[in-house]
Amino acid sequence: MRILEFFYNLFHRDKEQIVNITFPTKWEMMTYQQFRDVCYILTLPGISKEKALFLCLCKLSGIIPANMAKYDPKKIKNKMAFIINGQEHLISADDVAAACRELSFIYDDIGLPPAPFPEIDRNINDLNFRQFYTADSFILRAGTDKAQAPVHLKEAAKVLTNGRKRKLTNVDRIALVIWWNGVKQLLKARYPYVFQSGESTSINKTQAEILQDLLSCMNDNRPQNNDLILKAPAHDVLYSLNKIYQDAHEKSNK
Repeated sequence: MRILEFFYNLFHRDKEQIVNITFPTKWEMMTYQQFRDVCYILTLPGISKEKALFLCLCKLSGIIPANMAKYDPKKIKNKMAFIINGQEHLISADDVAAACRELSFIYDDIGLPPAPFPEIDRNINDLNFRQFYTADSFILRAGTDKAQAPVHLKEAAKVLTNGRKRKLTNVDRIALVIWWNGVKQLLKARYPYVFQSGESTSINKTQAEILQDLLSCMNDNRPQNNDLILKAPAHDVLYSLNKIYQDAHEKSNK
C-alpha cells in the first residue's frame, strides 16, 4: 500500500499539518471490493483517463471531494478541498495529481487482482485444464470479435463458475478481462515454454486444433487418455507441458 503524506492547511490556522492517505499501487494489493469499485469507474461512459484516475484515488483512499464553491479562488490558489476522516482540508492540486499518477498502473500495467467472482480462485488453482482452455478460448474470441464480446465473456464466466454465473454486468465483463490478463501473465512467467511454443505453432490453427496438438504431446499416443488430461488440474497439465517443451528445446540446442 502507498502511504502519501499530504501537507495541508487546517482552516482558521496558519500552521501546516500533515495527513496520510493510503491506496494500492498494484492490482495485487486490491481487495475484492476495491477491484470492483475501480472496474465500475472504468465503465462510466465517456470518462477520460484523468477523471477516472481521480475518482479511483478518491474511492481507494476514502477521501471525498468537498464543495469548492464556498471558497474564494484567490485565497485557496492551487489547492483542492477534501473531506478526510470527517474534516475538511485543502490539499495542493499538484500533490493530488502526483497521487493520481501513482494509480496509472490501472491503465498501463497488467497484474493479478482478485478474481471477478467469489466462486473462482485468484490463481485458478481450482480449475481443470478443460475449464482453463475453454474459458481462454472464449476470452480470446471476445478480444477479436467486439460485436459478440459480451456473449463470449458470458460463456467464459459460465465455464469458470461451473454454470453458476450466467449474467454479466459491464463491471463483471471488464473485471473478467483485467483479471484474466493477469492470469495469463502469471502463467506465461511460470510456464514459459508452453506459451512460447503455442505462439510459434498457433498460426492458421483453430483453438480446437491447438488443443488437439497439446493433448497429443501428453497422451502417449493413447487418445483414451485425453479425458483424464482435460479433467486434471490446469496447473498440473501446464507444468507437464512446460517440461515436455523445455526438454525438447534443450535437446534441439545440443
